[in-house]
Amino acid sequence: MPVAARLLYPEPPPMLYHYTNAASLISIIDSRHFWAGLPVQMNDAEEQIRAFHWLGTIARDRPPAGAGAAAESFAARVAAEVYAGRAHEGSAPYLVSLSADGDSLSQWRAYGSRGGVCLGLPFELVRTAAEGQGWYLAKCVYDEDDMHLMVSELYERHLGLLGARSEPSPEHIEERARLLFDELRLYGLFIKNPSFHAENEWRLLKFDADPPGPELRFAPGPDGVRVFLPFRLLPDEHPGFPEQPRPSVHIGPSPLPGISEYATTRLLERWTGAGNADVWTTRSSFR
Repeated sequence: MPVAARLLYPEPPPMLYHYTNAASLISIIDSRHFWAGLPVQMNDAEEQIRAFHWLGTIARDRPPAGAGAAAESFAARVAAEVYAGRAHEGSAPYLVSLSADGDSLSQWRAYGSRGGVCLGLPFELVRTAAEGQGWYLAKCVYDEDDMHLMVSELYERHLGLLGARSEPSPEHIEERARLLFDELRLYGLFIKNPSFHAENEWRLLKFDADPPGPELRFAPGPDGVRVFLPFRLLPDEHPGFPEQPRPSVHIGPSPLPGISEYATTRLLERWTGAGNADVWTTRSSFR
């Protein structure tokens, strides 16, 4: 689908950045893993739902007069499932939030209060790790017009596949609607509220994951127990990073800027090798 490909897979940035706290940075460096969380554990209450709002609107406004019984039945089925709240049901996805901006004041305010850090990773490193483990890596979409185009493209593709049948049965219509919902559950995880556009987010995503219990990790959160799926960033035998691009760390706003640079440098050298750690303190002021 050309619209989705253009929006989700644009020219990649040279680096991607993960905003977190010092404890999590130590865990990431020591384990060489991210912990991917559930969308409901993220900061956007509309995760995935926004895409289905668009789908409901598109189905409600289609088909045009004279489009035929199959198109009308498909639109009615899609709209009914969306507005009943059943269309987005499926297995839990796990994701990691990254950003193309390595020193964003809005990100520091949201994720990196005192003691916050930003881990920079070469894009190719993340992409290679994602491809090797069957994860998606794509850019988030914030523009409402782009969302409409992307969801419309998906809807029209499935309507066209349904139309390849001369007289689709109700069972065929139901099956095609479910295939549309499943695909939109994937794309919908990259559609975000426009108010979050400053995050400039890319996402690592394991879709429809149902991992066995021993693969999962658990940690306390403000709302109780949270569950995570590890994503390996580096193999144990990785030779280090003597050349650029390589991992880096930005240290977040602090009333005592620079106080943790030495410790953070020595920590990052566990990945990069001695003398190869790029560590800076943010230009953003502490407030």
